Formats: sequence, structure tokens, C-alpha cells
Amino acid sequence: MTSAPYEYRKIPLYLVDVPKRRVRGERPERVETLAKDIAVHGLLQPIIVVELDDGRFALDDGALRVLAMRVNKADEIDARVTRAAWLKPEERTVRGLMATLNREEYTALERCEALHTLKHAYEALHPETKNGARGGRGGKKEKNEIFSFSMSAAEATGFSRRAIEIAVAIFDGLTIMTKERLRGARIAEKQSDLRALSVEDGIIQAAALDLLLSTPPEAECVADAIALAKGERPKDPNEKAYSTFTDRWTRFEIREKRSFIKAYKSEIVAILQEQGEL
Repeated sequence: MTSAPYEYRKIPLYLVDVPKRRVRGERPERVETLAKDIAVHGLLQPIIVVELDDGRFALDDGALRVLAMRVNKADEIDARVTRAAWLKPEERTVRGLMATLNREEYTALERCEALHTLKHAYEALHPETKNGARGGRGGKKEKNEIFSFSMSAAEATGFSRRAIEIAVAIFDGLTIMTKERLRGARIAEKQSDLRALSVEDGIIQAAALDLLLSTPPEAECVADAIALAKGERPKDPNEKAYSTFTDRWTRFEIREKRSFIKAYKSEIVAILQEQGEL
């Protein structure tokens, strides 16, 4: 299927109509973050619109960009324009959906890498963000560098300072070989798994991945793989559940304990009778 013709041009921002359902889907903090970025770097990607017979433009893709440009009080916006007469209604539907579906979210590993790369690029552009680390020693200096960067970058990226610190620390903790082996693997999609690997040394990381990426896998999850790599016995699922329950039980207030006993009274009594304690 050939695409409908289009042209690139600047159009008046006030003539662009953003569907209400899409406006509600854009978080204010994301709009504010993009507005600040556009103010510095300009609009890097045009919006996609259909020019209607009345001279207005119906938005197919780019709601966040339009809202950000409105925050910046812009008069015009770069757009890829297709005239309504050039499109069938079904073609508009397909085009709008594909614009969204074809955007892949970062995996957890890719997000960590992006924020790690951003850290170094940001500090190269803004050397003052590293000033807070001067005078530190060893690991403390490295931690202060991450903290100093994340304080400055959090507002610019829209990520929380803590999210940036964790992501940078994870990417720093993974070895080069581990990162390469993780690309495209299911493990790369879960940050908690990456974090668990990142605090281990390279030998344990490699051994754990050997177990996880073998065919068939020799470990069911990252925690089990790490335990096996260290020569330990992975916790049985029932043991994990019991450990979690006992930990929570000690934190319960007396009213919560009474509610639990009331809910399971018959089972508790039956077990006590079976053990001869009643």
C-alpha cells in the first residue's frame, strides 16, 4: 500500500486540534519537561496532522509536542501535513495507531544505559555538576558524582533523582560482558533483576548468566542463579513464602493478628488439636 502524499511546513499552533482523550493521557510533568527541552534544543520531530476543509488541522501524532509548544507560547509548529482529501478514513486510523504501536519502550537495561550515557554527556556540557564530588575519596566520591548529576538532571529528564541514581549505579555495576549477553534477553526487561546482578562481581555475574541463558535454563530466576553461582542452595518457594509471612507477622499490630486468627480460626484449631495441644 502506497502512503498518501504529504508536505512539511510550519503551521499556526492555534489551528491544531488535539483530541481531548489524548490530552488527558499526557502527564503535566512530561509536558513541562519536554517544553524545557524544546526551549533549549528546538523541536526535533514534527507533528503529524491532517489539513481539514475548514483550514484547521486534526492531530494524528504529537500531542505531547503540541502541548509543550503551547507552554512555550509558540506561534507556529513544524508539521508533516496531509490534506484530508488525500486520505481514506481507514488510512487515518491505521496511521494514527501505527505511530503509537511502533514506538518501543526501553527495556530496563536500555533505560539504565540511556541515563548512564546522559550522565556523562550532561557532565561534559555542565562541568559544574561534578563540583560536589571534589574532595571525596573512593566510593564516596563516585556516589557524590552520581548524586550531583542526578540533582541537576532530574528536572531536565523528568525522572526522579532516585531513579537516575539507581539506573546509573546498575549500569556501572554490570560488566561489559554481562551487558552484551543481556541485550535481547528477557532478563534485561526487569530492573530488579539487573540490580541484583549489578551488586555481584563479574565472576558471579558470568556464572549466573550461564545458568539463566542455557538451553534449557538451569535456574528459574536471577535470585536462584546467583545463589547457585555462589555454591548456595536456592530458597524453596514455600520457604520464601514462609519467611515473608513470618516477617510480616512480627510487624502486625494486635488487631491485625486477631483479624487473621478470626479468619482462619477453624484451620488453626484443627492443627492444634492434631498436635495434641488442645
